[in-house]
Amino acid sequence: MNEEVVDLRAIWAVVRRRGRMLLAVAIVGALGGAGLLLLAPPAYTSTSGVLLPSVAQPGSGRTGGYDSDTQVLIATSSEILTDAASRVSPRLTEAEVTERVKVEAASPSYLRITASGPTSTQAEGLALAVAQSVVAYLEDTRESMGAARRVQLQGRLDTLKASLATITEEIRKATDRIAAEGRTSAAGATDAAALSELTAVRASTVLDIDALTEQISAADGAGKQGADDGSSASIAQHASPGTQDGYLEGAVVRILGASALLLLLTCFLLVVTNQRDPKLRSRDEIADAVDIPVVASLRARPPRSAAAWADLLRTYSPDSVDGWALRRLLHDLMNDLRKDGASREPVVLVVLCVSADAGALAVAAQIAAFAASTGTTTELVAAQHHESATTLWAACSQGIATEDETAGALTVSTAVEPSAGATLSVRLVVLDRAHPVPDTAVVTGGVGLLAVSSATATRRNLADAVVAADKAGLSVEGIVVANPDPLDRTTGRLAPVERRRPRREPRPRNIADRSAPGVVSGAPRRRPESREAPR
Repeated sequence: MNEEVVDLRAIWAVVRRRGRMLLAVAIVGALGGAGLLLLAPPAYTSTSGVLLPSVAQPGSGRTGGYDSDTQVLIATSSEILTDAASRVSPRLTEAEVTERVKVEAASPSYLRITASGPTSTQAEGLALAVAQSVVAYLEDTRESMGAARRVQLQGRLDTLKASLATITEEIRKATDRIAAEGRTSAAGATDAAALSELTAVRASTVLDIDALTEQISAADGAGKQGADDGSSASIAQHASPGTQDGYLEGAVVRILGASALLLLLTCFLLVVTNQRDPKLRSRDEIADAVDIPVVASLRARPPRSAAAWADLLRTYSPDSVDGWALRRLLHDLMNDLRKDGASREPVVLVVLCVSADAGALAVAAQIAAFAASTGTTTELVAAQHHESATTLWAACSQGIATEDETAGALTVSTAVEPSAGATLSVRLVVLDRAHPVPDTAVVTGGVGLLAVSSATATRRNLADAVVAADKAGLSVEGIVVANPDPLDRTTGRLAPVERRRPRREPRPRNIADRSAPGVVSGAPRRRPESREAPR
């Protein structure tokens, strides 16, 4: 669980560290979503309705509606959709119509057709085309059924007429025989009985013919009366104006969705990249890497030209936060260095930094300039050169010197020999990142500080530098972190080994008799611990 919490905190730190970049990514994602909305806006929709014809319910004499599921299947059949595709312009394929059209039965006798399209006109045209295709199909079906029934009735009528003609002929023949033979004869009596039956059959046939004739007439007039009596399909609702339903919701989803997607992807890449990045960022990580505490953190302003370096050395004035950090650093170092020899001058402070670390390169210059501004006679020695610090070496080669009535003097050179009257000598040693080898003559007799910028060095870089310094006889007493991460809340004051050691005794409250007056000026005074006698 603890490891999981640490990972979550690390992830959150990475995200917060890239806050401005992530904000820019979110804006870009939102703009991308807006562009997508313009290139592929939500479709327009239009609705039309078809009123189905009423049908007779067998055995009841009443009319009713169609089966709604059947009518939906008919309306979405290939035949109707293909016909609808041919009615619109530009012409669509059956698959496109199938994708854009939705049919539902609002009631057993009413179909609601919803069509979509890239424009309002196309959506309206497709909705109307499908409705027209449904009505045309139902009308064709009804007319086909009516024509078949009429053919059937006409056939029966023709048969009855033929039978009537035959019966009429038989009646005439029977009448002629009766007239020739007489009714009293046996043959006449038989013909008379047959004549009576034929007459009855003819009367029935005539009635059947009249009934069929009326049915045929009714079938012929059904098509004309269908629209009035509800027996034919019709368009009950023409295509409604096309609208972009849910346009606002769709716009919000696309814009926020694109922004969130790009933001999450960027966060994922940042986290993955950070996990693979071996560079140290926090003060605790830097301190734990070499088991040396961080004694100060300050903002570094590395110039890019020799003239800018000269201006920094002449006019450096830190803000209150950096000034307090530098004052504490000088106070503690001078106090520790004077314990063994109060008369030894100058005090040699060796500042180590690895190559290609511009922020760390400026630490030595800022320490020297600040010490001089507090009244301490200081010299800055560019002791060990590296090609990454060419501009600083060029400025130091000019022999810059500053002095006024209210501050001490600052001299700058590349010679290791101490200048006369200097109280503090700050020696800058730039070590090659790949092969750190400090000059023994430069680091001998001094106290070491390791300057490093946040997120510029790995554990191996720091360890190599500290080991090389130790081999040369220099003990690195502390680390100065340049340009610390703004989100870093750690201190790095004590490495893990130091945390297990007993606390040191308080330092003397006043060291004016041991250190330079300028350095002590403004130094914090600690009250002596009050001790009460046991009662």
